[in-house]
Amino acid sequence: MARTDSTTEDLVDAPRGRLAHRTGVGLVLLVVAAGLVGLLGPGTSTRTVAADGWRLTVEHASVTRSGQPAPLHLRIESSDGFTGPVQITLCDDLFDHLDFQNWYPNPSAETSSPDRLLYEFDPPEGNVLEVSLDARAAPGQWGGRERCRAEILDAEQPVVGADFTTWVVP
Repeated sequence: MARTDSTTEDLVDAPRGRLAHRTGVGLVLLVVAAGLVGLLGPGTSTRTVAADGWRLTVEHASVTRSGQPAPLHLRIESSDGFTGPVQITLCDDLFDHLDFQNWYPNPSAETSSPDRLLYEFDPPEGNVLEVSLDARAAPGQWGGRERCRAEILDAEQPVVGADFTTWVVP
């Protein structure tokens, strides 16, 4: 005897609904897989550029999240050594999105223009200066991409520069 009290017998098969459900599940699985293999951060990258006896290595946060570390480490090498203060310029926009802690070592001077920050460090002994920034991605960041350029100046003229990008994921 057939049951007549079924609540699903008049439902129509909906292939579009199944497709939407499967697509949604697939997207969630992609995000989970990206997180499991470390694509969603945090992560670091290194850029090295050399010109005219100067070498600049920038180690930076390539992917970070709100409240997570976003370190910046600069290694400046001069084949002739340093005869005076070492000047480094960085984009101003990067610091709008960081919770700035401190420079190591601290700069001896700093100035700014509308789109650049200029830091001046006392010359080290030898031909290598290493500078580290302790910072975190500022709270409340919704994500996005921050492009920046670090340049070394000699006699107030850029001698070597490196572009780098940091992705902030929600």
